[in-house]
Amino acid sequence: MDPSTNGYSSNDSLHHYDYYNFYSSTESFSEDDCSTDDALRAELFGRISRDVDIEDYVHKEWKVEGLPTYTKLLNEGAQKEDLYEPFQSIIADLFDTFTNDGRKLDVHHTSLDETTLKGVWNVGNPDQLFFFGSHDEEAPIAWSLAKAFVEFAVTPRRQRTAASDSTIGTFNEEGTAATAALAVSSPGLVPTPTLTTRSSTKRKHSSTDTLDGPMPAAKRPKLVVFTRKEMQAAGYALELLASTCRRWATGVVIIDTQVALHYYDRMGAIYTQPFKFDEEPWKLALFALAIGQCDLVQAGFEPLVAPNTDTLLSQPLFSVKNAILRLPKYNSNKDSAYEGDDDKVIGNKVKGEAAVDKVWSHFKIIGDPLYVSGSLTGRGSHVLPGDLVEESPAQDRSEGVASKEKQGAESGQEGTMVAKLSWPMEKRPYLEADTVKDLVEKIPWMSRHLPRIHCAISLKGESMGLPRRLFHDMTIAYGLEQRYFTLLFSDRYKHLWEVKTLIGFQMAFIDIVECHRTVTRYGKVLHRDISENNLLWTNDKRVVGVLNDWDLATPVDAVGNSTNHRTGTGPFMAYDLLGPEPPVHLYRHDLESLFYVLIWAAVHYNLGSDVPYSGAVNPVLKTWTGDYGEARNAKHAFLGDPEPVLRNIQPVFKSLRALWIQPLCDLFQEAQMNRDKHARARRARQEVIGRDVLTGSQGSALMTTGDDSDDEDNANNLALPEPAVKSAPAHDIDFETLGCLTFESFMAALAHWKPRSIPKEYREYAKRLVKEDK
Repeated sequence: MDPSTNGYSSNDSLHHYDYYNFYSSTESFSEDDCSTDDALRAELFGRISRDVDIEDYVHKEWKVEGLPTYTKLLNEGAQKEDLYEPFQSIIADLFDTFTNDGRKLDVHHTSLDETTLKGVWNVGNPDQLFFFGSHDEEAPIAWSLAKAFVEFAVTPRRQRTAASDSTIGTFNEEGTAATAALAVSSPGLVPTPTLTTRSSTKRKHSSTDTLDGPMPAAKRPKLVVFTRKEMQAAGYALELLASTCRRWATGVVIIDTQVALHYYDRMGAIYTQPFKFDEEPWKLALFALAIGQCDLVQAGFEPLVAPNTDTLLSQPLFSVKNAILRLPKYNSNKDSAYEGDDDKVIGNKVKGEAAVDKVWSHFKIIGDPLYVSGSLTGRGSHVLPGDLVEESPAQDRSEGVASKEKQGAESGQEGTMVAKLSWPMEKRPYLEADTVKDLVEKIPWMSRHLPRIHCAISLKGESMGLPRRLFHDMTIAYGLEQRYFTLLFSDRYKHLWEVKTLIGFQMAFIDIVECHRTVTRYGKVLHRDISENNLLWTNDKRVVGVLNDWDLATPVDAVGNSTNHRTGTGPFMAYDLLGPEPPVHLYRHDLESLFYVLIWAAVHYNLGSDVPYSGAVNPVLKTWTGDYGEARNAKHAFLGDPEPVLRNIQPVFKSLRALWIQPLCDLFQEAQMNRDKHARARRARQEVIGRDVLTGSQGSALMTTGDDSDDEDNANNLALPEPAVKSAPAHDIDFETLGCLTFESFMAALAHWKPRSIPKEYREYAKRLVKEDK
C-alpha cells in the first residue's frame, strides 16, 4: 500500500457501506455527558414526545397483590424510601404470576439503598434498578448491567388531599408543576418498545415510508414542562447510554401511584401518558411483563458487541474492554443490501492485491473507551481502542482469526486503531468517511495530516432497530432530527497533551493549521468543529499533526445555505457563534477556535510530565465551559484583557507567550475592535435607511450587501481599550475576515514560522483547483 496516498486509491471500490434493513424488527435482535440539569434541559428542549398512550391490547385481568399496603403507607404520609419494599413486593408478585403462567422471565429488581453507583458522569443514584436474571445481591452494581431505572417521588399528603390532578408533581396539560424549570412546545417522554410489546409475539411494523404526513395539530400535546424528577431521569438515561455503547435507554418515574415510562435515544426522549396503577393495575402488569421478558437488545444494549468471537451477547458486560465488536455482514455484489447470509461479507479492495477483497471479521476492543460523549442527544460518540481483524477464508476460519490476533499481540501492534460509534444527523449528505476519502484524493500532499480510515459502516431506517420507529409520526410532526448509526474504523492517534516537548507541540499545531487551510482552500471543505480532542498527532520520523473528526465538516459553498450554523465544542467556539443569532460559519471562526485551543493548552498542559493533563478545568477558564451566553461574555472579557488568563500559563509554555500567544491575542483583539466597528457602522446605515423610508427618500444606495444573518446583538458588549495594533477604518472592514483574520495574518503572528510550500509535483494541480473554483 502506497503510504503517500495514506492507504487510499481512486480504485478503492468499497469504502462506506449503508445498511437500511439489517434487522427486520426488534425481536430479531435476540438469539431466540457530569451533565448539569441546565445542559440536559437544553438538550431535550424540542426533542420530547409526551403523553404517548400505552397500547391497550391486554385482555387478561392481572391481580396486583400488595397494592393495599402501598396505598396505606402513602395515605399515612410515608416517605418515598418507605415505598421501595412494597413496590418491589408488587412487582415480585407479578413476576411470580407470569412465571406460573409459563412465561420465561429474565429480570432482577433491587433497591440501591446506600450503594454508591459509579458512572461516567456521576449523576447520582436512581431509587431502584432492574437487572437481568443473572444478577444477584452479591453481584456488582453498575450502570452497564442495568435494564432500566426506577425513580420515586411522593407528594405531601396535605397537597394530595387539597388538590386533584393539578397538584405538584403531576404531569398536567398546563404544566403547572412547582418543580418545573423550562417550558417546551413539543411532545413528551417515551415508552420503550419492549414496554409495549410482548416478546413472545412478533409485531408487524409498517414502513416509515408509508406515513401520510405529520400528526394533526389537534392531537399534539400542549405546552409542557420539565420537572425535577424528569431531569433526574434524564441524567440516569445519560449514564445508561454512556455504558457499553447502548443505542437507547429506558426507565420509569413513579409519583405516588402515578407512573410514566421513559425512553431516550440520541434523537430525544418520549414519555408515556401517566397512569395510576391503583386505578389501572393492568398497565403496571403490562410494564412488569415487558421489563421481565425483554432481552439485552430490546433493553437497548448494542447488539454488535459480544464477549468473544464464538458467542453472541447473552448477558450484559460489565465493560467493553476485551470484548469484540462484530461487523455486520454485507453483500458486496449488491448496493446497500443485506442478505442475511453469513457467507456475504463486507470488504475493501487492497491496493496491489488484484481481485482480492480484504474482509474484516470484527474489531477487537482492547481497553476502556477513549472518549464517551457527555451529551444525552446528538452524535453520542464512543471511541474504542483496538484492532480490526481480517476474516480468514472459510477453510482456515477456525484458527485463522485467532492466529492473526495472536500475531498482533506478539508484535506489539495491538491497539493501533480506534472504532468510532456515533449518530450523525440523517439530513447531512456528507458522511465523515466519504469527506476524508475525498479530501485525501483531492489534496494528496496533505494526506499524512488527515485520519487514515480503514472502513466505515452505516445503519439506517429499520436497520438501527430503534423503538422510535413505532412513533415515527410523532417524530416527524415535531420536527425532531433524524439520525443514523455509523461505525468508523481508523488509525489511532495521540492527543496534543501527550506530546513530550514544546517544539513537538508547535510542530503538530502548525501542521494542523496548515492542513485546515489547505482543506478549506483546495479541498473546499470547512471543518467547523475545532477542539482539543480533534487536534491529534502521530510519529512519522517526527511529530506530525493530524486534524481529526470531520463529521460536522461542510463544503465551503454549502455553508451559507445551512439554516443551523452553530457547530463546535463549547470552550473553543468562536465569539460570533455563541451569540443569540449565530451567523454563517466562516473560515475565521475556525481560526479563532484554533487560537482558543492554544490558550487552553497553555493553561492546562504540563507537557512531558507524568500527568500532562488532569482534565480538571482551571478556574480562570471555567466560564468558557458555561452556556453560550456565559462563554460569550467570558471570551469578550478575555479578548479585551487577556492578562488574567495568561498569568496562569503552564511553565513549559512560558517561552511561547511572547513568540505566539501575545501576538495572537493582539490579532484577535484587533478583530474584536473591528467587529464592533462593523456592527456600529451597519446599525448606522440601517438607521439612515429607516429614516429615508419614513420620509419617502430614496435610500437604496445606502443598502448594505451583507447577509442579515451576519448581524448580531452587541447591546451588552463592553467598550474595549484601544488595541496595540492599528485598526482598519470601518468602511474597509468585511465581516468575512473582520479586516485582519486570515491564514497569512495568523501564521505571521507565530514568530519564526512561515507557511510551507506545496510540493513541486502538486503545484500545477493546485493551481488548476483554484482556477476551476473561480
